[in-house]
Amino acid sequence: MAAELTGLADDRALLGRTSTAERVSDILRSRIAEGFFPPGTRLSEDSIGGALGVSRNTLREAFRLLTHERLLVHELNRGVFVRVLTVQDVEDIYRTRRLVECAVVRGLGEPPYGLDGLAEAVDDGQRQAREGDWKGVSTANIHFHRELVALAGSARTDELMRSVFAELRLAFHVVDNPRKLYEPYLARNQLILGMLQRGERDRAEEMLAEYLDDSLRGLVGVYGRRVADVS
Repeated sequence: MAAELTGLADDRALLGRTSTAERVSDILRSRIAEGFFPPGTRLSEDSIGGALGVSRNTLREAFRLLTHERLLVHELNRGVFVRVLTVQDVEDIYRTRRLVECAVVRGLGEPPYGLDGLAEAVDDGQRQAREGDWKGVSTANIHFHRELVALAGSARTDELMRSVFAELRLAFHVVDNPRKLYEPYLARNQLILGMLQRGERDRAEEMLAEYLDDSLRGLVGVYGRRVADVS
């Protein structure tokens, strides 16, 4: 926990003089998504509050917000923990992804589309793979899907999926062979981008649906064997 708290203390400057529970929750959400606090980790009020320089009440409100987002869980007489997803949670997340992401592509209208962010995410994933950084590939893949959702131009949809993707990463952090899980999707991201660049919206939606179904099967296959180790 010491290394994680050192990094957290570096985030203290982000709070500024207008520190709020929402901004604390933003920092903790990012740290959880990045794997600094893995699933099953107990979060110490004293240590985290001291690292960020915030009051106990502010931190508790941030914990409450992240519990509402299903990233944390409060256990009576034990404290607050980073949530460990069940296989059923993972399946439900993918149902939500399929509904939202496919609907975004379906509703794009006539090309051309603003695909710069999507292209940058594809390039970043390929660069991280060349460097052998599979955690970085996972992050780039999430960015790809966030940029895909952003094509809808809806702040509400972006907010919804921000929480969904953060929750999904709780499952990714339990995977013991990230290369096997993520490598096949580098090419598929590139193919979906190419289809959208050519204005092939319907074909891109079909491929995205197949992609998400395959991704769910692959993740559940490895996650179901690993989740008991952190429960």
